[in-house]
Amino acid sequence: MNLFQKIKTWYAAQTDTTKALLWIGLVAIIGILIRWDAVVAGIKHGFGFYSSK
Repeated sequence: MNLFQKIKTWYAAQTDTTKALLWIGLVAIIGILIRWDAVVAGIKHGFGFYSSK
């Protein structure tokens, strides 16, 4: 059994809730990667707020 078939078998065995959470997580990761500059700018702004800059 190759890796793709193992993943397909594992995915098929998951509950609907788990499948949905996996897709939501994947979309969130892709969204973070696409908007990486905005994410970093927000983190810098947040740390600047707490360090009174």
